[in-house]
Amino acid sequence: MPDMGVVVAITFWFVLIASVLNLVALAAGLLAVVTGRSFAPPGWRRLRRHEPASPGDQRLTGMSLSLLAVGQLLMMVVLLIVITLATAQATGGHAPIVGLYLVTLVAFAAAVACTFASLLVGQRVRYADLYAEEEELVETPLD
Repeated sequence: MPDMGVVVAITFWFVLIASVLNLVALAAGLLAVVTGRSFAPPGWRRLRRHEPASPGDQRLTGMSLSLLAVGQLLMMVVLLIVITLATAQATGGHAPIVGLYLVTLVAFAAAVACTFASLLVGQRVRYADLYAEEEELVETPLD
């Protein structure tokens, strides 16, 4: 079994990297909500077959991304609380277990609610097919 300090350090680095990525996703989602444009990296469009059909649909996509990022950030908070409790118990310290588990349960429920809300908002988005438009623009040579 690995040393508890190594496990805690790896978990904290994982949470730090995931939190930074989720903060970037939250910022991109909020910008999409405000402006109605996509702020995805330039190469991202090549990987997608569909894109939101209108600026309103792009706003819904941004709201879905924002809700998902908030839900994941809440999950990172839950993970930090659980790791802190596990470390306190492993080292023989005293932690207010009932109160922290209650906070963890509420944060977990809020994270699940945000994730499902993201799914429901994302279901309302209408998409346009990118490749169908390109195929229509390409003229076929006559024989």
